[in-house]
Amino acid sequence: MMIKILIRLTFLFFWVLFCSFYPSEKGIQVPGKKLNKTIAKLWKDKELSLKELESDIAGLCFGNSQLFTVLENKDILGYIYIGRVNSCRSGGCSLDTGDAAAEFEYFDYFFVTDSQGKVLNVKVYNYRATHGHEIMSRGWLKQFIGYSGGEELIYGKDVEAISGATVSANAINNDIQMEVHCLKKWLSVSAELTIN
Repeated sequence: MMIKILIRLTFLFFWVLFCSFYPSEKGIQVPGKKLNKTIAKLWKDKELSLKELESDIAGLCFGNSQLFTVLENKDILGYIYIGRVNSCRSGGCSLDTGDAAAEFEYFDYFFVTDSQGKVLNVKVYNYRATHGHEIMSRGWLKQFIGYSGGEELIYGKDVEAISGATVSANAINNDIQMEVHCLKKWLSVSAELTIN
C-alpha cells in the first residue's frame, strides 16, 4: 500500500515538475512546484491524480484558462483553476490607446476548490504588473477561502481594500467570483448530464 502511494506521489510530482517548465497550449505557465505543494497540503495521505477538463462547456466558460479535476482513484476531490487576469494596459490604467489589442499588464494565479466548488486555497504565482504586488500576500488571499459563489464579494467591504493595489485587487476579486460562478454552473450542467 505504501509503495503504491509513493509511486503515485512520485508520478504526480514529476508530472507537475514537467508542466512547470513548459507553458500550456493556452499560454499560461503551469506553476508546478506551488501547485504540487498546495494540493499535497490540502489532501494529505491521498493517492492523487490530475485530469485536465477539455469539454466544450469548460472551454466556453473558462476560455484561455485551465481547469483540472483532482482525483483519488475515480473519486473527485476538487478542482484547480489556473488563469490569467489582465489588470492594466502598459502605460497606465486609464491610457486610451484606441487599440483593443494593446498590451495589458497581467498576473497568473490559481485557486483550488473542493468537489462542490468551495474555494480552499488561492495563490498568485506570476505577477507581471508594475503595481499591486500586495495581492500576492497569503494573508490577503485567505479572504477568498470558503467562497462558494453564492454571494457577491464587494471590494472594500467583503474583500479588504489595498492602497496601491486597487486595480489588481479588484481584478482578482472579480475574476475569482466569475470563475467560481462558472465552475458551479459547469458542475450543475455536468450533474444534469450524468442524471440523464
